[in-house]
Amino acid sequence: MGTLPNGTVTFLFTDIESSTRLWQEKPEAMAVAHARHDTILREAIESHHGYVFQIVGDSFSAAFHNAVDGLRAALAAQRNLAGMQNDEGRIQNSSFNNLHSALALKVRMGLHTGAAEILDDGKYEGYATLAATQRVMSVAHGGQVLLSHLTRDLLNDLPAQVSLRDMGEHQLKSLRAPLRLYQLSAPDLPQDFPAIKSLNALPNNLPQQLTSFIGREKEIKEIKNAIDSARLVTLTGSGGTGKTRLSQEVGAQLVTNFPHGVWIVELAPLSNGTQIIPALAQVFGLQEQPFNPLANIINDYLRDKKLLLILDNCEHLIEACAELANNLLHQSAGLKILASSREALGIAGEVAYHVPSLSLPALDGVPAAEDGGLSKKILDYESTRLFAERARAANSNFKLTDANASSIAQICRRLDGIPLAIELAAARTKLLSAEQIATRLDDMFRLLIGGSRTALPRQQTLRALIDWSYDLLSNEEKRLLQFASVFVGGWTLEALEAVSEDPNALENLEGLVNKSLVVTEEYKSEMRYFLLETIKQYAREKLFEAKQASAARDRHFIHYKNRTNDLWGAAYFATEEETLRLMSVQAELENLRAAFEWGLQNHVQDTLELAASMAMSMTMSGGQIEGITLLKTAMEKFRALPPVEGEAANLLRKEIYVRGCFSLGALLQGTNEIMYSRSILQEAITIARELGDKHLLGMGLEMYASTSAMIKADDAPAAAMEGLEIFRELNYKPGMWMAYSTLARWESLSGNFQESEKYVALAQASVKEGTISIQFGFLNIGMGMGARSQGRFDRAQQYFEEGLRIFKHIGHKGLMALGTSEIAHTQRAMGKYVEAKQTYRETIKIFQDYGNRPAVAHQLECFAMIAVAEEEPQRAAKLFGAAEAIREMTGHKPTDEEQAEEAQFITRLRAMLPEAEFNALWTEGRSMGMEQVIQLALG
Repeated sequence: MGTLPNGTVTFLFTDIESSTRLWQEKPEAMAVAHARHDTILREAIESHHGYVFQIVGDSFSAAFHNAVDGLRAALAAQRNLAGMQNDEGRIQNSSFNNLHSALALKVRMGLHTGAAEILDDGKYEGYATLAATQRVMSVAHGGQVLLSHLTRDLLNDLPAQVSLRDMGEHQLKSLRAPLRLYQLSAPDLPQDFPAIKSLNALPNNLPQQLTSFIGREKEIKEIKNAIDSARLVTLTGSGGTGKTRLSQEVGAQLVTNFPHGVWIVELAPLSNGTQIIPALAQVFGLQEQPFNPLANIINDYLRDKKLLLILDNCEHLIEACAELANNLLHQSAGLKILASSREALGIAGEVAYHVPSLSLPALDGVPAAEDGGLSKKILDYESTRLFAERARAANSNFKLTDANASSIAQICRRLDGIPLAIELAAARTKLLSAEQIATRLDDMFRLLIGGSRTALPRQQTLRALIDWSYDLLSNEEKRLLQFASVFVGGWTLEALEAVSEDPNALENLEGLVNKSLVVTEEYKSEMRYFLLETIKQYAREKLFEAKQASAARDRHFIHYKNRTNDLWGAAYFATEEETLRLMSVQAELENLRAAFEWGLQNHVQDTLELAASMAMSMTMSGGQIEGITLLKTAMEKFRALPPVEGEAANLLRKEIYVRGCFSLGALLQGTNEIMYSRSILQEAITIARELGDKHLLGMGLEMYASTSAMIKADDAPAAAMEGLEIFRELNYKPGMWMAYSTLARWESLSGNFQESEKYVALAQASVKEGTISIQFGFLNIGMGMGARSQGRFDRAQQYFEEGLRIFKHIGHKGLMALGTSEIAHTQRAMGKYVEAKQTYRETIKIFQDYGNRPAVAHQLECFAMIAVAEEEPQRAAKLFGAAEAIREMTGHKPTDEEQAEEAQFITRLRAMLPEAEFNALWTEGRSMGMEQVIQLALG
């Protein structure tokens, strides 16, 4: 076959009428008939130069290079379908003929022509054309072929005895403008059908849409199911999420289900509840009569009717709407109501459906432009598709390109996928590029103005839209919303109570949730609360207007400092309770960062204490590098503070500073700053001795011993033993446990395995299993390294697997990657290259995700060594070169053991390649981007 049609394409869509009922009533006969139907459709399409590009159930989608071929294919298919019951040449079994003839399959067909492009994956891009074809087909009856005037105008050569019957203009669901439709007529095909099932022929007052409806397939299906099972469905959600347009689209799709129509009552223009009844009466053309209230007339009119009533924008008249809906539903058994409101009506039998924002591309998930086709990939998301279409409507020169696709994705995310906000942003493409719009969103309320002049005033600017919701709040709810704006990444009820100092925070928060201004999400058995970015910016402006911003940020800082208090040493001396606390603050990292930034400018001394605990907690999620940066920044600020007077004040400063020293020294372990780690820990030990704080002294000694053991420094055992004696005196089991662990590792590194095992037993006996989860994991990792260095691979794997089990238990992702990586190193040392490569494939992506470039460099070196062993020298040279470039960029050198091992493999590699080729490949690897070289390693 030739190439798929592209550019101007004629589409043919088909569907079996009442197929669901036929499958339910006669499944065996339907199975046979359906197979025959598929054969007929495919033969008719392909014999007329068409291409079947999609089959869903019993629906065919086909494309043609010209309208004539499409028409001839539809004609042939209908003729062959009509002859199925008498097809003696193919069906010989008379009992089957009797069975099959009762089915009388009737297939409806639609033809439409328009712009479309075929994508690399075989799918078509051209939403407007495809949607119109679907609508043309959907209003046809079984056995009927309808075509649009756009297809009809291209038909210069009709088959003999075939004519086209003008069916007039029809408003089809979701289409902006009506389409003139034509019916294919032939003497051997049925010609008389019921009226076309367009909106024209059915009772309704739904407005004619001037713009296309984008996405929402999932929501529409769920809402229709809810209406099917309930009599009152209320669409809730924040302003601008498209509740009105969605309710109208649902109504349009359900218009054939209600014999007496679908009717919408616009409540937004009304100012009080007494105006609702007259507005409803006006919709049905009812007038008040003497001695008969209008409400009674409406009840009498609706009592025996089956219709869908849409009550749009109920929030400002919520009580009156609830009373009306309750009354109408009790009086009229055939009535169903679809309401839209910021909050549910709150009456019996109501199903509240929260309308979400449009689907969004993740900013970190947007593929790089170098991949190609980025502009097409982001059209998979409703929000970006809406922006692109509305931008083209505002500016005919606008084009979605790979260059501006990332900016469009950023715009849609910053606007929370809110349709109205996206449409307002898209309208700005008349003046600004997508890149300029994205950079100006920090002042979005000045940017997003200029909506349709015919829209309600609150829909013409984003600020006016949120003003509408804000004005409906009580004063207490307004104040709570303002204080909620200081949170970043969500908050808990406890945090909101602390920051707002509102004794009725729970009740007022419930009001904000009900009014769709606050979003809820359950996280690890605790409810968390969020503000959309648009609402947050608005509420923050109100907070500044109220001159409460500084007070709110101060209380926010104090709350999160208290929340993490005393966690500065828990990551390495963690009891079971402390480990749980460390895990619980992972959800608060965004708030902790915000508190740190505020404190750094306003509360420097307390900020160092916050940074010490915060940095330690970050190690739980692999944020070691960020933690080190925060601590260095806080300590630099702390050292620059002016002197304080008084012994107590100076004592407090030293206590805070020594905690910062301890945390920074601990975090610097395993980095290329290990000598600085030893230095800062020595400073902590000196200050602890000066303070006479034995607990701090013991912790400093043990961390110093652990760090020194990594480089086999001779003073490691003495520091560990001194710390052990202190913790024995204090009877502090976690400290004793760490001392035994360090001593066990030291003896293992020295080849004294019997002594090492003795200390392991003492460590395990000093605490209950799992109490010191992180350090227990570290012990196993350290013991595994020692066993591996002595060639005891099986024993090493046992240690690594136990350490990994512990890290998985506590959810420390960074340490999980560490344990997994050590397993891969051992597999490689054992010559199990297939298993090692598979394990490295897991870890290198994790290290990349965490931004741990030194670890990525070492993983690349490991892949390179395997490539040498497997005689892939070209691949190995590139990987070694790329790893070298990354190490130079980060300043992180390999350990002595790593350097010695790699040197042996590089020597082997040089022997496998001519020097010129070796150098060229090495240089090529150095120039490769991170993503490119990782793909080389994984490939």
